[in-house]
Amino acid sequence: MIKQTGIVILAAGNSSRLGLPKQLLEFEGETLLRRISREALAIPDARVSVVIGAYPDPINSALKDSNVYVVINPHWATGMSTSIGIGLRDLLKHHPNLDRCIISLCDQPFVDRHVFQQLIQLADSTEKGIVATGFSGIWGAPVLFDRKYFEHLMCLEGQQGAKKVAEQFPDDRVVFSYEDAKYDIDTLDDYFNLPHQFISVQQAKDIIHHHLPAPKQIRFPLDEALGYTLAQTVVAKQSIPAFPQSSMDGYAIRYSDKERELPVVDKIPAGTTVEKILTAGQAMRIYTGAPLPRGADTVVMQEKVDLSDTNTIQIRDEALQLGDNVRPKGSEVQADSIAMLTGTTLTPAAIGYLAGIGCRDVLVTAPPRIQLILTGDELKPIGTTLGYGEVYESNSYQLKAALRQQGILHVESRHVPDDRNLLRSALENALDTADIVLLVGGVSVGDYDYVVDVAKACGIKQRFHRIRQKPGKPLFFGTRNEKLVFGLPGNPSSALTCFYLYVAPALEHIMQLPERTRSIKTYTTHAYSKKPGLTHFLKARYDGHAVEPLHAQESYRLQSYAQANCLLILEEDSNGCAAGDEVFIHLLT
Repeated sequence: MIKQTGIVILAAGNSSRLGLPKQLLEFEGETLLRRISREALAIPDARVSVVIGAYPDPINSALKDSNVYVVINPHWATGMSTSIGIGLRDLLKHHPNLDRCIISLCDQPFVDRHVFQQLIQLADSTEKGIVATGFSGIWGAPVLFDRKYFEHLMCLEGQQGAKKVAEQFPDDRVVFSYEDAKYDIDTLDDYFNLPHQFISVQQAKDIIHHHLPAPKQIRFPLDEALGYTLAQTVVAKQSIPAFPQSSMDGYAIRYSDKERELPVVDKIPAGTTVEKILTAGQAMRIYTGAPLPRGADTVVMQEKVDLSDTNTIQIRDEALQLGDNVRPKGSEVQADSIAMLTGTTLTPAAIGYLAGIGCRDVLVTAPPRIQLILTGDELKPIGTTLGYGEVYESNSYQLKAALRQQGILHVESRHVPDDRNLLRSALENALDTADIVLLVGGVSVGDYDYVVDVAKACGIKQRFHRIRQKPGKPLFFGTRNEKLVFGLPGNPSSALTCFYLYVAPALEHIMQLPERTRSIKTYTTHAYSKKPGLTHFLKARYDGHAVEPLHAQESYRLQSYAQANCLLILEEDSNGCAAGDEVFIHLLT
């Protein structure tokens, strides 16, 4: 006789360590709770009860149209025991002849129907009353219990879980080994450390951002620091200007003598290194940037005086004020004061300012060391004659150019044929010296797409593979310690789109470059039709008023990309756009 099986999914907690309902976190296109409910319902003739509590309204909405029983635990805060009891009683109310029950959690993303089936099969084959799931040398949920343990489960108290019952009967317990049950989600770190598959655009951005390494610092000569971000406050070693200085061509005077006719007793050009002394009743000819003579306190413009044949001046400036046209000592910066703060972007003006105060080099946020690895037997260098089935290698040219726009001038690159061993050797060598490796090509799922497998063999942890977007769906992202590995698609348009959307923002953050407004709203000039399911990024031209989708949207074509200055974004759930619709665009420059 076939035994009746029930499944209780515990989803009542408030996810206090996560800070948001874990039940509603998305994994591979659906919420965790929806996913585990669907997998439980896939077990033939299984009865499924979901216990909710802390977030009843949004979680109930997430289970809309599902065939599970939903029961609310008003006492969820007192502990898991109340949820187990309520869930089991709810199942028994609907199915009083239930023979066994699986207690499962909602936050184990790799627990699926196959795990539930294995628990059931192991219970049948061993005739054990308790079947737990083993992983990483321990055992835990999901756990199957025979009916004879139902009363024990419903008598649990407080924070006690189903494991409390399972521990009491070791002779009637067997463990099903399933290593991926070790993945559960209590914190954002847990979530971002999952090996995600086929995720949304926003998830991909969030996961990359979570794994970005802390910025590093490097000292650059001032003339090589353009565009970088200052990593250390600059303190002025001396006052600038170091002396009171004339701000224009004119005459240095004592303000108290402005009504008198004054003999011009000397001249002071810029660059004068001997201090002059101005006595009462005198004037000196002075030029822009020259040091003010001792005793002078004002400079009158040369256009505001009458100069006599005997070299005397009469001032004709009724608006003249004390101190006019004089740059005080330290008016640019005082000695031992802050000249420039950490985080300042080194623009041409900033570099000129630092040079003007005598700064020779600066500590900046370091650009990461980057290596490109281009894969594919079909790739041939420019300058050779193409044979049948061959194409010119162009990705290194466009990606190096894009990296130069980010301020990364020195990038190593190499081409590797479609050979696992050669690729692994190249990747290991790159990881020894580079901070970021960009693998180009071979990230899809074809017979000759080795990149993802080789990356994992090199100890790179997959953070995600494949995004719900077009072009660029096969994108891979992984990490090894603090090193980042991006697997870009080989099609040139796909590779460049993925660079702009994911690699460039990561570089800007690592280098602490100023945030740019990339996404803006505008209106489209033409209609474009698509099916829901993928976010589309169309090569487009924005004229400041509206955006025009360009021709040649295929992922292998760069002709239209060469004319594009933005990507028109059509969200994954949309059917496209009509002419005149409001849309978002991603600016490329």
